[in-house]
Amino acid sequence: MDREEFISLTGGILRHVTLRRNLPGIMQAGLLRPSTLASLAGRPVDDILLRPDELTLSIANKPATLNHQRPLLAGRKQSDAFLDGHTLHSWAAQLDRRVFFWPGKANVAFEESLTDRGDVAVLSFSSGLMFDLFKEAMELAPINTGSATRRASRRGDWIYVPVTDDFEAFRLNRVRRKMTNTPDTIREVSIRADIAPFILPSVCADLKRPHSQSLTKPADPVIRG
Repeated sequence: MDREEFISLTGGILRHVTLRRNLPGIMQAGLLRPSTLASLAGRPVDDILLRPDELTLSIANKPATLNHQRPLLAGRKQSDAFLDGHTLHSWAAQLDRRVFFWPGKANVAFEESLTDRGDVAVLSFSSGLMFDLFKEAMELAPINTGSATRRASRRGDWIYVPVTDDFEAFRLNRVRRKMTNTPDTIREVSIRADIAPFILPSVCADLKRPHSQSLTKPADPVIRG
């Protein structure tokens, strides 16, 4: 798809949900993948996989709290039923090599899952500018690929469709595999890259604001693609 189509399909905004206490570290080091954070903290990447609880790392004396992976661990007994070409361990590893966003409105269930652990920040990124910078590393999914609660949707590497593919390739990906009868919509956007700190103010208007300002609800975007 092209830039304008991506903007239209995502409502112009990609949202990233994190704990507010992560904001100073994000401002200083960038929005980094969990695998990158582990490396910077001197931890083997395998040490952070399948986290039953949140894990706080120290990066340049700033905290970086990784979310737990209980929604994925919920599929431990049924991993053979919902994973293609992966173990639960290898699926967790590929998740940790991505930064995740929700198109349009933030994923309310995910946001609410963080509130018992502290104040939540919902960061709004310009879809157009993110496409410009990261389209070669950006992929779309029709499900929350990190959750295996209830009846987990089947998934493998094929669930991620490059944003540069034709949108019909995404919409019909699971239809052609006879996994669903109706075309898919975008539920999740991920990038296989870190977002450097010098880029953040240009793509995320929220990170231009003082940290004291509330970010617990999605704000109207200042930057438009």
